[in-house]
Amino acid sequence: MSNKERIFIDQTEIVAGVTFGNQATRMSWKAEDLQEITIMQMEVKKLFKKEMQEMITIRKKSQPMGTPIIKTKADEKYWEGYKDQLEKFCKKNRVNFHDFIKNPMPMPGGPGAPGMPGAPEAPKE
Repeated sequence: MSNKERIFIDQTEIVAGVTFGNQATRMSWKAEDLQEITIMQMEVKKLFKKEMQEMITIRKKSQPMGTPIIKTKADEKYWEGYKDQLEKFCKKNRVNFHDFIKNPMPMPGGPGAPGMPGAPEAPKE
């Protein structure tokens, strides 16, 4: 477990330590360069098994279809704090924020999907 924070969230900038292959580096993103931040689960391989793990995806405006920057929960003891700070950061700086752990998307055709039982009704004019 890490005893130091690895993501620093300022008023207008995010700085994180990330690894690319076997090389670690620090990256920073200014709010005006960000398109969206997403928190969701992904399946990762651990030795001989697969497990679900939370991840943070930071997508820049200059790479709308490119590879996003990803941080995974792993053994971070500050994880819940990161999620709360990122949500506030995005709200303050008008960056799209999606937390699919807290608010999962309904499956197409499943409960809660538009036109299915449990879905919110469309506003009537």
